[in-house]
Amino acid sequence: MPHFKTHRGLQWHYEVSGSGDAILMIHGLGASGHIWQGQKDFLQTDFQVVTVDLPGHGQSGWMPLTLAEMAQDIRHIVTSLGLSQFSLVASSMGGLVALELYRMIPQDVMRMSLVGSIPKFARGPNYPAGLDIDKIRTLRQQFDGDYAAILDIFFRSLFTMKEREENRFKWVKEMRQGEPLPRWEALKHFLDILEKADLRDRIASMICPLQFITGTEDYICPRVIMDWVAAHTYNARFDFIEGCGHLPFLVEAKEYNRLLEDFLLN
Repeated sequence: MPHFKTHRGLQWHYEVSGSGDAILMIHGLGASGHIWQGQKDFLQTDFQVVTVDLPGHGQSGWMPLTLAEMAQDIRHIVTSLGLSQFSLVASSMGGLVALELYRMIPQDVMRMSLVGSIPKFARGPNYPAGLDIDKIRTLRQQFDGDYAAILDIFFRSLFTMKEREENRFKWVKEMRQGEPLPRWEALKHFLDILEKADLRDRIASMICPLQFITGTEDYICPRVIMDWVAAHTYNARFDFIEGCGHLPFLVEAKEYNRLLEDFLLN
């Protein structure tokens, strides 16, 4: 499996498949690059797909990095692969890393598609996002106990009740069971980032084509916030997948893939 060791001494795991225009895919908290398997299988016929495991997740090593440091490391991976231009696809907290990466190399990012992702995840004055700060802190404390069980509860909460009753969710659970658990230190660190990160100023200055794909039942990215994002972005497209929660690319892969491909090709 390909690994890249940065000057910090952190070993990153990444995978490359397919050929064509490059797409870099970044997962969210508690997942890994493997979560994009349904998209890799779909896209690799026409695109070169690169997935990375964020620090402490999947097969990457662990070191507490800031968003900017993670973006810097991923930039080095992209450079080592000889990718001068690529599209960015990111889920949830991975969108914050993607926004940081764009800030560093806007000339290299052809397009960016974010799913279940917003520039600020914690609620605040005049910003009714889906995560209450007290609940973020409580979850971080709970990871000091049986963090595997707590992570499973948190993961289930990202899906609607209807989604959890469908056969597709059984496939999602089986896929996760084959993956190594993320480091509990990484989970706590990422929650700290989610609580404090505010990149709202970044989206207003973006000039590359931008797509937001959101489940209509996503409590983390409610419609009121997506409306706010729409009012503060330039050249952005918004696609909603009816009845889905936070991770529509897992439970409605066919519809998500269609929307993503349409954005990438047009």
